[in-house]
Amino acid sequence: MHETALMKNLLTTIEQVLDSHHVSRVNRVYLSVGQLSNALPEALSFAFEAMTREGRLQGAELIIENRPAVARCESCGEEYRVEKFPLVCPTCRSTSFIIISGEEVYVQSIDCEEKCPDD
Repeated sequence: MHETALMKNLLTTIEQVLDSHHVSRVNRVYLSVGQLSNALPEALSFAFEAMTREGRLQGAELIIENRPAVARCESCGEEYRVEKFPLVCPTCRSTSFIIISGEEVYVQSIDCEEKCPDD
């Protein structure tokens, strides 16, 4: 289950961001998960819940946005959504392509509460 290691890395990054700001609590974490990332959203959610039982992330909600895979035809430059394999450009029917999105997993944003200056 590589989602556990992936979530651990994402939470380390989140904590580093939180350390550089005056954050008392995190309400929501918005995560983008690409269709071709091989990361299962359910497993990511499970790992998030297990790893955020304490600290500033305790009780935070994980919101996952599934991102479609997009390819660019190397012959004509057309960008198109990856629906099935083998990939064929809908414009010129070429099978030469590069994947330009859909493999990523990243923290899109964090909804949090700031500490009061008096704290």
